[in-house]
Amino acid sequence: MSSNNSGLVLNCTAQFAAAAPVATVQACGMQTSPTVLAVTELQVPLTESWIATDVYVLAAPALATPSFGFPTAVNPLVSFDKNRGRQLVQCPPLSAMLITNNTRPRFSPQPIGFEGGSIIRMFWFNHSYVCNINRTQCSCSLKRSV
Repeated sequence: MSSNNSGLVLNCTAQFAAAAPVATVQACGMQTSPTVLAVTELQVPLTESWIATDVYVLAAPALATPSFGFPTAVNPLVSFDKNRGRQLVQCPPLSAMLITNNTRPRFSPQPIGFEGGSIIRMFWFNHSYVCNINRTQCSCSLKRSV
């Protein structure tokens, strides 16, 4: 395998329904490009390896906003799943992952590797009652080796 490393950013979204209870699990939609539809599973091409290096939120509005004095989907956690069953890591709450936060924690103690043929899934867990329908977004940076 050559060391041709190029970057790939997954744009990830989840939409929590109104009145979703605490600890609701929601599959994350992932897009490798704005021109393709979001999918809940991605398969790494057989000729590539991907390494997740960061998870971040670009802007605070991508997180939930309070409504009527109640939070909507505040601080969801993101979990990575490999090959439909092996949970690799659970990230800190997304509110701590704002890219402009100078003290932003690492999303994982070490980068997460996905070899060719692996299936990637991401799930979000909300920590509070969801008052209104809420769409939450984050991005995941990947290094791609071909």
